[in-house]
Amino acid sequence: MNTIPERYTQSAKQLATFSNLLYQKGFADANGGNLSVKTDEDIVITTPTLESKGSLEYGDMVITDINGRYLYGLKSASSELSSHLAVYRANPKARAVIHSHPPYVCSYAYTKSTPLIEASPETLIWTGEICDITFIMPGSPELAKKLEQECINRHVILLRNHGLITWGESLRDAWWRTEVFEHHCKICHLISTRGDIPVKLDEEGIKRLNKLRDDLLK
Repeated sequence: MNTIPERYTQSAKQLATFSNLLYQKGFADANGGNLSVKTDEDIVITTPTLESKGSLEYGDMVITDINGRYLYGLKSASSELSSHLAVYRANPKARAVIHSHPPYVCSYAYTKSTPLIEASPETLIWTGEICDITFIMPGSPELAKKLEQECINRHVILLRNHGLITWGESLRDAWWRTEVFEHHCKICHLISTRGDIPVKLDEEGIKRLNKLRDDLLK
């Protein structure tokens, strides 16, 4: 195995930073979760398999081509890399993918319910329409195929009985979607514990927020 070339160091360091943040926030336990970025030349830099996201350094990252073929790195790529590649294939604008297991998101993913996105302006702007995927074995070709079919232009993917995938044009954007959706699920959980229900924004407000999202994130 070969060490990471210097031209990929900056991206690898970014991956390490967000990997550590994912662990610190409690969004990835033990060796859970995985992150990747795609470069302009269709090279994918990803976290390694069977490693805690809390202790990763940039030299731990693995580099593959867009088809998942190993190029550089001292470890093996994430076992769920195929899901990331499916997101990249379906969304040419995607430059970063984060898969995580945030507790409040999972409290919905492990049930049949879904939080009301249209209750929050910030959530509606950053998440948009949720892609809802029934359970398929993690890392399987079947899951990759389903994702490629279903996640086109949808930045937040709820994996039933599993977790969450978000993507963006940068790691920051993918991270913000993870954090915003987890925060929203937490608020919806708190509302339900009071025996109350969230209020949906009116149709005019939703229409204006959708336009604002398109203008901000185009």
